[in-house]
Amino acid sequence: MKARRRKATPNSTLEELEGERWPGSDFPSHLVQECQRLRKLQLRLFTVENLRIMLGQNLGSRYLVPVALEHLEAEPLVEGDFYPGDLLCNVLSLPGSFWAENPELRARAAAVAARAIGLVTDDKDAHGPVVGKSLRKAYAVFLAGAQRDF
Repeated sequence: MKARRRKATPNSTLEELEGERWPGSDFPSHLVQECQRLRKLQLRLFTVENLRIMLGQNLGSRYLVPVALEHLEAEPLVEGDFYPGDLLCNVLSLPGSFWAENPELRARAAAVAARAIGLVTDDKDAHGPVVGKSLRKAYAVFLAGAQRDF
């Protein structure tokens, strides 16, 4: 049976929305500690970097992708702590099963990806070849996953 989706509000947390509280962890990993902290953060307080981290781990995706897409639709190459387009790369790298269950979000992500790739040149500009290569690779994975799942 498919889990019932809870209505997200800007003041919701992932813990509330998913109805699951994770026990504390003493695991000595910054990533683990940060993901646990972010599950308790209201959606309206998520930064681009927070979104990049959680979506890179495929945590809370059903609630965080719409928030990420708002940022990406305004600025396709918005960046967290790594490089222009890092948030988009993590969004595009979500499993094909996520996109199969969320076709409206998939269409929005595909449109943003096409815009972003059009903005990037491989010249020695602000984005450079690494950003272009990363985006094209993530977009190819995104498209391949969609073909397998549809």
